[in-house]
Amino acid sequence: MRYFFHIETNEVLSVDRDGTEFTTQLEADDYGARVASEIGMDEGDHTNSVVMVVDETGKEIAQHPVYRRLSS
Repeated sequence: MRYFFHIETNEVLSVDRDGTEFTTQLEADDYGARVASEIGMDEGDHTNSVVMVVDETGKEIAQHPVYRRLSS
């Protein structure tokens, strides 16, 4: 099944139009969490940012908030 990873930042939605194939919903959910984590490592304001995982039928299966990663 194809899954899409939309990113909402400060009420602006970036739509993933291509999507990615995954065998299971869990794999797609894990990937969405990784995307959110990687965004959190970027510079910039990620306040209220979220990665939404949506399947090819349009059903949202998960949301992953983006947290700013602080360097140690």
